[in-house]
Amino acid sequence: MLATNDPIINTLEIVISTYDGIAELIDEKTINVLLPEKLAKSLQLEEETTFSTAINTPNSQFISYHSELLNRFAEILTEVGNVTTLGIKYDGYLKTSGFEKQISQKIQPLNGLIRFVDAKPETTRYIWCNVAYTAEADEKRIGMVSFIFNEFTSVSPVDIGDALLWDADKIPVDDTSLAQNMSDRELSHIIEETSANLIQTDLENWQAKLHRALTRDEERLKNYYGTISTEIAAKIQHKELTVEQQEKEQARIEATNRELDRKIADIRERYALSASAKLHSAMVLHLPTVHINCTLQRKKIKRDVTLVWNPFTKIIEPLRCEVSGEPVYEFYLDDKEAKIISPSAWK
Repeated sequence: MLATNDPIINTLEIVISTYDGIAELIDEKTINVLLPEKLAKSLQLEEETTFSTAINTPNSQFISYHSELLNRFAEILTEVGNVTTLGIKYDGYLKTSGFEKQISQKIQPLNGLIRFVDAKPETTRYIWCNVAYTAEADEKRIGMVSFIFNEFTSVSPVDIGDALLWDADKIPVDDTSLAQNMSDRELSHIIEETSANLIQTDLENWQAKLHRALTRDEERLKNYYGTISTEIAAKIQHKELTVEQQEKEQARIEATNRELDRKIADIRERYALSASAKLHSAMVLHLPTVHINCTLQRKKIKRDVTLVWNPFTKIIEPLRCEVSGEPVYEFYLDDKEAKIISPSAWK
């Protein structure tokens, strides 16, 4: 399967699939798409179109961060999306036993114990989020990140395997039939935290490029203005100047240093990366799963915890660190409440 690291092509692929279009990579800089009629009209394009970030690609629409076409996509992303609900049916058997070995191999309290209690089939709410963002520094970029989190366990992001692969398995459901486990505030926090991490990862290469450019330009400015100051200082030292002339030349050095500070402040502002994001659309998914009830124990402290086994991935999903929020399979338990703490957050 083809893959690309081109940020524009990746963004187009996500946006088009979000609007129920079809996107197929031709190469790392070119993508062929089939747009829904409404989206094609909004973008002023044919429904079947090829986009490329490479100039002079035959029979394609060239797209770059400075092109009008990308601005049209940016306008599409400013639209507020809907929250929809979808159920997924599973025709296989949801086992309720035989998890002890898998738990012992997968879930590892590093300073405590975990014991299997029982398991039962349950429908679990997952939320699939599409978050659009705009990033600006010396230029403007748009993008979108997508992720799914388990609303029951608060673990984000999670993989649901091929649960959405077959249209025949998708069924309409009433979301009110399954109680929401988290408050709206908690949901917002998880969405913001996860999208911020994914956007940061998306922008890492650009941020590194900006840092290199800033370092280069700062060095050039310091060398240029430093040379001017050195020449003035040498003039003061080696030429017979009156006190008034020396004061005048010293004032030139101070003015040069102030100009350097101003120039450095300007380029730091130009290369400073800022980003804004908002939830573009979301889908609540009702997935058949198995809830595995277990007991965690740290010394004399015990607490109940529920693991989720996903039949579409055939794995037990991780738990959530109660300090950092990151998904964990290995963790420590604190001495007061047997709170789950990741190794990176353990003190």
